[in-house]
Amino acid sequence: MTTDKFLKMPQKCHSLTEAGFTLIELMIVVAIIGILAAVAIPQYQIHIGKTQATRVINELGQLRLTVEECLQTGRTVIGLATHECDPRASASNLIVGGSQVGVVLPNNTGMAQITNPLNVTTRITAIVSNQVNPKLAGKKIEWLRTSAGSWSCSSNIEAIYLPSSCSHNANL
Repeated sequence: MTTDKFLKMPQKCHSLTEAGFTLIELMIVVAIIGILAAVAIPQYQIHIGKTQATRVINELGQLRLTVEECLQTGRTVIGLATHECDPRASASNLIVGGSQVGVVLPNNTGMAQITNPLNVTTRITAIVSNQVNPKLAGKKIEWLRTSAGSWSCSSNIEAIYLPSSCSHNANL
């Protein structure tokens, strides 16, 4: 039997000094992660703020239908009695404000406020609670009905957080 010495490959010896990553390689990876986080975290905060602002705007916007119904039926006073308008507003953890019809609200929730009595230029307003992105806390959102029956949304929230259906108004 002959053994060919060229078929046998010498094994490379790995010592502890050759295993793992160098300090420079680890520092580069940490630097790349830091750069990515510096870009991603602010963008994530803006996205969360947009979502919260849109949610409050939509919650207020849903009340427009009830206001229209009450105006059409001649119920202009907000309340729960037979000839009064129940706006059927829901409590929200993103809004500050008490119930206009005397309903007890759960802790840390509020409701939108509607012009009382209702009229052709009714306003539905809300103050954003402090349980949101700090850039939105304490800001005001308003749906305003014109005498022609159309509605417009405005807010003093920075325009970057507002959906296209709502305009920025620093004077609110």
